[in-house]
Amino acid sequence: MKKIIYFFLFCLPLLCFSQEKNDIFLSEANGNPTYYRISRPNSDCPVLLRVDEKTKWISFSNHESGDTLKNNVFLGEAKTIHLEMRIHKDSLRYYRYSVIKNDSVYLVDDAIPRKINFKWPKGSDFPEYFTMSLGDYNVVGKKIVVKIYKLPQKFKVNTIVIYNQPLLLPKVLTKSLFLESINTKGLSVSEITKMMIKRGRESFFLKRQPLNDGETITISDSIKLMSIGIENTGVNFIYKVKITRYGSDYPEETVLTTSDWDNSYISVDAEYFKKPGNYMVTIAPELRSLDIPRGASLTLPLTSFNFIVIDKRAKLFTAKELFLISIIIGGFVGLISVLILNNRKKRAATQLAQKSQEKEIAKLQLESVRSQLNPHFLFNALAGIQNLMNKNEVDNANRYLTKFARLTRNVLDHKDLISLTAEKMLLDDYLQMEQLRFGFQYNISASPDLDVENIEIPAMLLQPFLENAVKYGVAEKGSNGQIEINFIKVDADLILSITDNGTGFDTAKNYDGLGLALSKNRISLLNSIYKETLFMLDIQSGGNGTTVKITLTQWL
Repeated sequence: MKKIIYFFLFCLPLLCFSQEKNDIFLSEANGNPTYYRISRPNSDCPVLLRVDEKTKWISFSNHESGDTLKNNVFLGEAKTIHLEMRIHKDSLRYYRYSVIKNDSVYLVDDAIPRKINFKWPKGSDFPEYFTMSLGDYNVVGKKIVVKIYKLPQKFKVNTIVIYNQPLLLPKVLTKSLFLESINTKGLSVSEITKMMIKRGRESFFLKRQPLNDGETITISDSIKLMSIGIENTGVNFIYKVKITRYGSDYPEETVLTTSDWDNSYISVDAEYFKKPGNYMVTIAPELRSLDIPRGASLTLPLTSFNFIVIDKRAKLFTAKELFLISIIIGGFVGLISVLILNNRKKRAATQLAQKSQEKEIAKLQLESVRSQLNPHFLFNALAGIQNLMNKNEVDNANRYLTKFARLTRNVLDHKDLISLTAEKMLLDDYLQMEQLRFGFQYNISASPDLDVENIEIPAMLLQPFLENAVKYGVAEKGSNGQIEINFIKVDADLILSITDNGTGFDTAKNYDGLGLALSKNRISLLNSIYKETLFMLDIQSGGNGTTVKITLTQWL
């Protein structure tokens, strides 16, 4: 009995330590883990974040203007984080991710997600999806950058920046008024031009005047703007400038809230502070999607200064008259604004609907062309089988049928895009079929730097041109016929070429065959859908043979 008690006393600390280790990450009251989605809503790379129990607060959705695939996350005193990503099982090999510490140290570099945390079962919210671990990271006092993309779109990078550093108090370095330096009323254009040349354009129009804390400003038409400059915090985009007016006619009025920083400066038009009153300017970070898991309060660093605006100009109208005039003018301007806005919205909606309709029409036309190409190919293939049977070449006809069966499955598959590997197999099957009939030689090659497994192209793109090369190029040459097929990478372009040593044809002439005409029509329709990656068709033909090149621009 004593041995059992001693054993329990010995194991109890180990069990407690194990439990504490397993629960370092934050959980909800019911014990379920707390996850935060930290990728942008329009991202096709959903990234989830867990934070540890030491974390005081988290702000997990702070976007920057100009980058729709970037998000910023701010943490308070976190020690460890865990990153996950939800990926469909068929797409696992296409994703790559990097994790960078403090903008210089690569913790993970262009890696494939490999560790599976959870497999979503059928009937769940995400059937056939895997939750993949991107790792646990120590974030004490660090900045962590996560970059994710999906092949072949290396340029479409989803970026998440995680800051676990104290938010800095915004330090105001400069605050100034800019005034029109000279009154040009009554001066001729030639006189103004001479003064501009003599004094310089900037000094002619604006003069800088420092603004002290608590200073009194007299309203003047010469005051054009106020400039505020702060010490760079590294995350200026989250700092909001708020200007509040306190006056006798209005107890408190927020006249402006902005974070439109130009580097570390913000310019405020004088129209925002031309009313008499006491003005307070505050600068503080604004955190979006803020969660405080432990219920502790969060105090944000704040800087402020004030100034007073007075009006010594003669009043042309009474307050009541100004109020009535402002109502009339405001109502008129509001009506015009509403009419203009509605007109713009209608025009934008019409243009959007038209573009969407054009794209759908192009897709339907493309599907129609494909539906014509498939029976065209099947008819020619069956004609080949008939030819072998008529010549009593039963063995060759049987081999032809075996290749034809697998090729037919690929042809009738309605996938829009297939990999270069699949395209090579399709072409190989077709050429082996036709080789049984005509005895020519062929070769298919690809640039060594091409990722043929992951790069995709429209299905059946080359086959009609290859069929043309066989039928009109090398069919009559027998074993002397030669066909070369190449997949070539040139910078970001993908070039697909077919070369035969046939007698050639007149490229300017329209022929009766459907294959070439349908293929040209298909490329034209593809260009109406993939407008940023155009398909360029070039056919060169002469007495020594024919070369067909299809260039997929900016495809890689």
